[in-house]
Amino acid sequence: MTNPFALDTPPVATPVPVAIPVAAPVTQPVPDAVAQPFDGGDPFDAPAPQAARGPRVRDMYGRLLLIIPHKLEEGVPNKMDAGKLQDRMTADVVILDGGPIAFGGAPEKVPPRPHTQQANVPLKNTRQYISSVGLISQCRDALAKKVRTGQPGMVLGRLNVGEAKGDQAPPYLLTPATDADKAIARAYLATVDPFA
Repeated sequence: MTNPFALDTPPVATPVPVAIPVAAPVTQPVPDAVAQPFDGGDPFDAPAPQAARGPRVRDMYGRLLLIIPHKLEEGVPNKMDAGKLQDRMTADVVILDGGPIAFGGAPEKVPPRPHTQQANVPLKNTRQYISSVGLISQCRDALAKKVRTGQPGMVLGRLNVGEAKGDQAPPYLLTPATDADKAIARAYLATVDPFA
């Protein structure tokens, strides 16, 4: 079968000067391609209100905590006290007992703001900032273990407060874990990889 569109001999083209017309500017409105998929509505959402990522340290009072420190930053500006510096530790904090935990409010303020969220335990807060001097001090050795051996360290204890010094608020501190506390932590570690 032969190709009916093929030519036996190619035609010889003679160049002919052609005047190319210049296009006139478009004066008609161009349809808005972005708005069409949204049926002419506003495609943008307003920023959501800032919500708590998880419980604050004060919300964990009395709870059994497993703290896995990741890093320590020294001399970070203190947001609560302008012009002062503080240390800040980043750690995973696992709340191991005490039933559901409420957070997201500030019941200690005047007037109080009730908590708006609740979560079941065990609850792992990943990469939480800790600025409590007492807790940072208690977790330094566990962080040094990570730096020294390459293996993450873990601190287990129940969150309480120590004695106030001068006009400062009492520091948050971990009291040593009991054998019963350690059994709770071992049961948790048997079901999860705490370093994941």
